[in-house]
Amino acid sequence: MVVLWLVGTALLLVGSRMVGADTADDISVPGSDSAAANEQLGAVGRPGGAPSELVLHGRSLDDPAVARALRETVAAISAVPGVGTVPEPVQPNPDRTAARLTVPLEEGERADKRLAREVLDAAAPAEDAGLEVALGGALGRQLSAVDSRTSEIIGIVAALLVLLLAFGSAVAAMLPVATALVVVVGGLAGLQVLASAVDIPDVAPTLAAMIGLGVGVDYTLFLVNRQRRLLAAGMSPEQAVPRSCATAGAAVVFAGASVVVAISGLMITGVDLVSWLGWSSALLVVGAVLSAVTLAPAMLALAGRRLNRGRAAAATDADLDRGGWGRFAGRVTRRPATVALGSALLLLLLGAPTLTLDLGQSDAGDRSPDHQLHRFYDALSTGWGPGENGPLSVVVPDAERAAPVAAAIGSTEGVASVGPPRELGSGAVSLRVVPTTAPSDPATTNLVHRLRTEVLPEVGPAHVGGATATRIDLAERITARLPWLVLTVVGVACLLLLLAFRSILLPLKAALMNLVSVCAAYGVVTAVFQWGWGASLLGLDGPMPIDSYVPMVLFAVLFGLSMDYEVFLLSAVREHWRRDGDNDAAVRRGVAETGGVITSAALIMVCVFASFVLVGEPQVKVFGVGLATAIIVDATIVRCLLVPATMVLLGRWNWWLPRWLDRLLPRVLDHGEHDADDAGGSDGDHDLAERSARGVVAVGGGGVVEREHAVDDRAQPVDLDGAVHRQELGPAADGDGPHGGTRGEQHAGIDGRRGTGDEAHAGDVSRGSHRAE
Repeated sequence: MVVLWLVGTALLLVGSRMVGADTADDISVPGSDSAAANEQLGAVGRPGGAPSELVLHGRSLDDPAVARALRETVAAISAVPGVGTVPEPVQPNPDRTAARLTVPLEEGERADKRLAREVLDAAAPAEDAGLEVALGGALGRQLSAVDSRTSEIIGIVAALLVLLLAFGSAVAAMLPVATALVVVVGGLAGLQVLASAVDIPDVAPTLAAMIGLGVGVDYTLFLVNRQRRLLAAGMSPEQAVPRSCATAGAAVVFAGASVVVAISGLMITGVDLVSWLGWSSALLVVGAVLSAVTLAPAMLALAGRRLNRGRAAAATDADLDRGGWGRFAGRVTRRPATVALGSALLLLLLGAPTLTLDLGQSDAGDRSPDHQLHRFYDALSTGWGPGENGPLSVVVPDAERAAPVAAAIGSTEGVASVGPPRELGSGAVSLRVVPTTAPSDPATTNLVHRLRTEVLPEVGPAHVGGATATRIDLAERITARLPWLVLTVVGVACLLLLLAFRSILLPLKAALMNLVSVCAAYGVVTAVFQWGWGASLLGLDGPMPIDSYVPMVLFAVLFGLSMDYEVFLLSAVREHWRRDGDNDAAVRRGVAETGGVITSAALIMVCVFASFVLVGEPQVKVFGVGLATAIIVDATIVRCLLVPATMVLLGRWNWWLPRWLDRLLPRVLDHGEHDADDAGGSDGDHDLAERSARGVVAVGGGGVVEREHAVDDRAQPVDLDGAVHRQELGPAADGDGPHGGTRGEQHAGIDGRRGTGDEAHAGDVSRGSHRAE
């Protein structure tokens, strides 16, 4: 299996080199006014679809030395292989202190970093004459492209250090990192291959790498943790691997499916940019799940007992209770009301800035000052006005109406200039409209709305398009679809948790907790980026607008990742509850069992996400801060404090499920919980009297139902005549409340007849349900 994964990854790398394509920066909002305009304008905003520009500024163009340098620069750029002839004369600004050069690419030539650097090198005569040079357009984007390699290396090193501290074993630390590397390398290569067929957004591979690296480490980490506990309990590696897969592996599959479902919900927008941000990340999450259930088990088998060198894992419930997490969980469960109230107030405080969240659109001016596109943005703004960075394209279907349309637009407040008509074919023309304000300025948005609703309807049919208008339409589309995304993702998540944990209240509570985590992340993002708190520490000049699609993508990703920790924690709690029937003890031991591994996993994710703040792309910084904040909040305040406190307060209501629904629902995570229960069981062997005292019941007809041991295969539940029974200490779901009696699936008696609950031991009616199989 290890060889198959390595060969598959190598093939993807080869394929990415052979047919892979660059990512795109194209945005289209189907059904919008901008989409109607852009359809006639052609390839608007696509790399290579429009010529690049070079701005030369800083000295008077009337200086003879500068004029001579400009002529030499034009000739040198035109001679660059892959570049067409640069049009002359160059376009000066009004005070003749700057000039714009169009840099057309030859037919079939693709903008790349090599070509961009050659164009800048060809501008050496202008630099020698004292002019500053800034490159924009497709070539400028290549030089400002997101490079996440440094962040990925930092994340990998941080993961190794955290795992070494957590396990004290080099083998245990390296295994999750190795599987994550395979996932990220193979997944990004696969995305590059996909980019040859579809438009993958520029930021998608970076976001996918962040998430893929995080979940790739986490999912294998949970299997490693379970394997170490089973080995510590005395199992052989051959016995432990399938049992780890049956328990932790099942939870990983379920958690990964939850993340994929949440992220895939972004397709509700109907916008390819947003949808592919989700699907790109979902691709790597699927890879992480597959590696956790195929590659990781093979590596666990190869590691053998070396996995447990270093600090030993807890083997019994007593070990859990004595450990640091057990003592911490005990303090939380002793004062659940106080802990729940304090945690809720802290989360509300973190989320308070969300009330002022104002979505907009960022532009190149929000990038780091040393970026090529930022320099180009500043040069255009200084020389020609901020509106030159986001011109509007007004498409007039009837060329005869171009003159009155241009006149009406030119007299509109907020318009700096209107260019001459440009023929588009089929009798249509386009007008280049330059606003007086920057693309991210709310005044530009107001201008677009005014043109569409007041000006253009008076003079003839026309459509407002271009990149700026498209982003305005995107913001409105996302605002309209966000409630549907939230309802869909939350609804599906609740359904999945209902199937997994067979409870009504747990899914609702989990959804509420996840929403609180997301809200806290929104609050921090708002304070840092919109208010500018600490923005300079992130390499930003100051406050910046938050792109409209960012909260939607953050919600889908964060809700999915929060489900991960919810599933892992509740799976552990449920195992203890089904075995012992003691809700408070189950919560305490579930936190003790998963607290260390969830905290380690969260710390790894935080390091990975925070490292991407080093990337120059502003929206990547937003994702990094938002994701890191949410994981910190979710893994500490929510999972370690709020969830256990509320579960103790709810008591047996946590596990309530109506009888009719219990019969209808399939069993999702039940597989392996009896036959592959981990080492969290009771210590040593117990005789029948001890098991009876701990809540094992004698049912009608003299049948005795025993609880199966976690690790001891000898503990088969057998009644007096040899019939095998299996106990399921789950929620008492037959009644209308948490103490409603036995479940509809209860079998009692040696003849296998369904019990009514009347023959159950009186002391065990409230302890759950029992099934004989």
